[in-house]
Amino acid sequence: MEKVDLVHEMSASHRGRFESKFIVIETGFVIFAVVVIVAVPLLGYQVLKLRAEVEILQEEAAQHGKQTVSLDNLLSYFTPTDGVSAERIKRDVPSDEIDTEEPKLHLTFSGLPIELLRGLPGPAGRDGRDGRDGATGVQGPPGPPGLMGPPGEAGAKETEISQSQLLPEEEKQALIQDIETHIYKHYKQNITHGGATYIRWGRKWCNNATGAQTIYDGVAASGHYNVHGGGGNYQCLPKIPQWGRYTDGEQSANWIYGVEYELHANNPFLSNNIKPLQDQNAVCAACRIENRSSSMMVPGWLNCPADWTTEYQGYLMSSHPTHPGRSTFVCVDEDPEAYAHGQANEDGGLWYTVESHCGSLPCPFYVQGRELPCVVCTK
Repeated sequence: MEKVDLVHEMSASHRGRFESKFIVIETGFVIFAVVVIVAVPLLGYQVLKLRAEVEILQEEAAQHGKQTVSLDNLLSYFTPTDGVSAERIKRDVPSDEIDTEEPKLHLTFSGLPIELLRGLPGPAGRDGRDGRDGATGVQGPPGPPGLMGPPGEAGAKETEISQSQLLPEEEKQALIQDIETHIYKHYKQNITHGGATYIRWGRKWCNNATGAQTIYDGVAASGHYNVHGGGGNYQCLPKIPQWGRYTDGEQSANWIYGVEYELHANNPFLSNNIKPLQDQNAVCAACRIENRSSSMMVPGWLNCPADWTTEYQGYLMSSHPTHPGRSTFVCVDEDPEAYAHGQANEDGGLWYTVESHCGSLPCPFYVQGRELPCVVCTK
């Protein structure tokens, strides 16, 4: 009895295990059936959807010249679980080199090849980001002159200027003084390189009181008083000459002589430097005024015009009217000097005082037989 009970207990145990395995298998078949029932319609729906899209794309391609369909447009309808694989041919070939008459995209669905055509171009994409600035280019040639602009507005009339726009009297006078000072300095700088020159007849030195500079001192000279030809003007020869090319001897007989004072009864000169002047050899000096640019000799006056500087006063002298040799008039200083050791009566050029003669001269302004003074002026 104990063995029979043991057998029955073992059989019941095996039966329970078998029933449990059967239930598990049965449940698996049920789940598989449910999956098949749900997945097959979905797969069929995707296939139908694909076929419909392919037909639409083929129709559009046929209407627009059979351009090959873009792979990106087509693959947007598939998912990795669709069971569809795609292979694009010549993907990296530029679009302008693709032969549009031949399909360039092949698909396989369930092992069957499907040939597609390219659809219409999509809309233009958004602009890309701005690129970097290029290198600075070479500067181009200048452009043509621009057109003349319109005339400006008319300025304010004098009556329209308010009193507030005018300078005070003190500032105006100060400004005028500054301008005058600037002009004077500029003028002085410009004339520093020029200056006036003149000959001071009868003196060895120039007048330092007026700022005159002595360029050189010399002796008065001219042609012979008793010769018809030769030079007629007086020259201030330097005391020590400088010789060029020369031939010693008397070839041309065109000589120059020293000048002697010829003063008898009518002697208007001072005698502070030498006396008597009769037959003394006359001297001279070449002068320069640095800060004045003009010079003149005024015969018949003792004083210079206003704003002019008196360099020296004197008396007119020239050759005698009865002598055949003519000369010019010169203004000899009123206090003359003479060349040392030249008091002998050697003649040559002769200086006589000049007197006025009425007739063609307007008398009584001029007086018959009166010695004429003179003055040398600079400005």
